[in-house]
Amino acid sequence: MIRKQIYIDDELEEDLKVLSARTGEPEAAHVRAALRRYLEAHRMPHDGADPLLEMIGMVDDADGPSDVAEEHDHYLYGAPKRHGP
Repeated sequence: MIRKQIYIDDELEEDLKVLSARTGEPEAAHVRAALRRYLEAHRMPHDGADPLLEMIGMVDDADGPSDVAEEHDHYLYGAPKRHGP
């Protein structure tokens, strides 16, 4: 295990203590389980291709996108565009 230190607000602290007392499981176990679910829900499909390497040469491509600097998250990770279609 690797130790991580995080800050949580008072409400999360209280809810975590109550959950831990109710289940008999350590607070850390609940934090790990929640983090696993969160990361799984936000995992991007990995097809072996490196999205950064796929961007090489896009700028010189006359048919390529002109908004790569502003929309890099879209082109790298498939995130929605921030500035419209």
